[in-house]
Amino acid sequence: MQHWYALHAKPHKERQVAVYLTARGIQVYLPTVPVPARPGRPNIRAFFPRYLFAQADLDVVGVWTLHHAPGMTGIVMFGGTPVPVADIVIDQLKQRLARLDPSTGAQGVLVDDRGEIIEPGDRVAIKAGPFAELEAVFDRRLSAAGRVRVLIHLLQHWASLELDADLLRKATGLPKREASRE
Repeated sequence: MQHWYALHAKPHKERQVAVYLTARGIQVYLPTVPVPARPGRPNIRAFFPRYLFAQADLDVVGVWTLHHAPGMTGIVMFGGTPVPVADIVIDQLKQRLARLDPSTGAQGVLVDDRGEIIEPGDRVAIKAGPFAELEAVFDRRLSAAGRVRVLIHLLQHWASLELDADLLRKATGLPKREASRE
């Protein structure tokens, strides 16, 4: 019976593994997210660096086919046994990541210059401009062209500010904040 399995690849070899397995008739899912364009670098990255998923019947294709593909370090196992990933997990992951794909016109999620996903309620730092170095709360994307709305706390109240998405960086290590409660 076919199941999804998590595969662990060597650094930056996820695509190599995906191409190899696909050529052998194995369905592969490599979750990716868009990242800001950088000279000489791809504009997408693996959502789970070094990991991808393959759907196979191990009784038919054999563990060896997946485990020893070029670019692999191995199948994710517990107690020496490959652990199946539920179909619903893969489906939910695909649905969630589809929101990040700019070709779908998604407006809800943003990725900063470090590849961190910024969602509504996340604390962000403004990197440049008149509000540089202020902390804000990400509200939402306003356009596919990169305009966003953030909330900043000034003069004892929350004010909305519209700016370019590339001016934001996720403030890591801080919990989400809801402006309406302060």
